[in-house]
Amino acid sequence: MATADEHLEEALSEYNDRVNVLEGRGASQELLDAYLNRGSVLAMMDSYVSAITDFDDAIELIKVLENSGRTVDAGCYVKGYVGRGELHGEDGEREMAMDYSMAALRLGELKDGSRYYDRCSTVEMCLDCAGDLVDADFAKDANPFTDRALAMLVGHDDVWSRNRYVEACNLAGQAEMDQQQNAAALESFSEAIRVGQVLQVKHQLEDEIELAYAYVSRGDLDDDMQQTKEYFADRLAAISLLEDLMKRNALDDTELLANLHGEVAEAYMRANNMKEAERHLMRQVAINLDGARDYMRDNHIDDGSDHDNDDSSPDLEGGERDTDDDDRA
Repeated sequence: MATADEHLEEALSEYNDRVNVLEGRGASQELLDAYLNRGSVLAMMDSYVSAITDFDDAIELIKVLENSGRTVDAGCYVKGYVGRGELHGEDGEREMAMDYSMAALRLGELKDGSRYYDRCSTVEMCLDCAGDLVDADFAKDANPFTDRALAMLVGHDDVWSRNRYVEACNLAGQAEMDQQQNAAALESFSEAIRVGQVLQVKHQLEDEIELAYAYVSRGDLDDDMQQTKEYFADRLAAISLLEDLMKRNALDDTELLANLHGEVAEAYMRANNMKEAERHLMRQVAINLDGARDYMRDNHIDDGSDHDNDDSSPDLEGGERDTDDDDRA
């Protein structure tokens, strides 16, 4: 059975042949597809420079075709700009944002019959682009992508759509927070919580971190608005979710949970509730200690705790050292 790498090599060879033939025939939809497909294969093979070159050529060809009066399908247009934008990476965040902004101009034209995109892949692309833009501090540029994703998800009650809806609401809320649109952000996070809770009760919530994130973010807004009761409710809901994940060994990073306990402890101290403050402080310490032990274990760091009772320690009275010691983890 051929491996994934072998399939990519075969696909690349086919697209190379196709591009070589079509380039000699002039501008065409077929050549545009060949550039886009070869660029995608090269990106999957981590040949980023060559992939960007193909997307560059595809975008230039789109301009040639449109200038000659030919219509370019919205899917090809979006694919070219999103494909190139994804490849710019951390060193090219502004270029990424510019390419995504160009793609956004025709997002509204994408439909099930578009080239390269159906409803599900359009939603996933919009969520990915919005996430990239929010992470790179281009929150305003994320708005067209979150708006499009939400518009394509409303009215669909299947589990996949409902989970993507929670993600879209969270991304919209984060973008709104970054733009100081706190009332809109509060509404977005509340909607994510509403739908997330329903999915959780039905055991259909794919990623409980999404629900925890919504609680944490809404809690941040509560704190800004000095809504103490609401702040505690949202923080404690987030903590409860994360604690449950930790018990099930499903929490990859415990730092957020420890920090939340610390923040709540400080809030309780400000409210002169020292009993609850102490409880959360002790929990923060316990989580941090467990995390330190896990880090030391995963990185093979000896904390010295078992040396006194270690029967396998070297004999300092002249015993021979095992010549295989250097091979042990």
